[in-house]
Amino acid sequence: MTINLKNLLNPNIKISKMGDFQELKRIEGLSISAVSADLYGTGRDDLCLFYFKEGANYGAVYTNNSICSESITWNRKIRKSLIKALMVNTKNANTFTGIKGAQGLKEIAHS
Repeated sequence: MTINLKNLLNPNIKISKMGDFQELKRIEGLSISAVSADLYGTGRDDLCLFYFKEGANYGAVYTNNSICSESITWNRKIRKSLIKALMVNTKNANTFTGIKGAQGLKEIAHS
């Protein structure tokens, strides 16, 4: 694996220049996909979906702040012991999106 520490520690680098990625062993029942929603305007991958074929246990820690994103409000309502998917985005893409953000989460969840 190649690691370029100059690029790793440079805060101005927007697209990874680290070289080869680590080879990971296959995890049965897990699929991972990353795409660009172009949140940064650079075309880099900024949205990732982890899909658990048989479901997965999860744990969560949330802020006590009175202002939180729709995704946190959504997650606090989940009462299931297993999840089928985990979506991760960069930045705070779902923060302060209001009703439209809540509707978007509902559409994603039902898809």
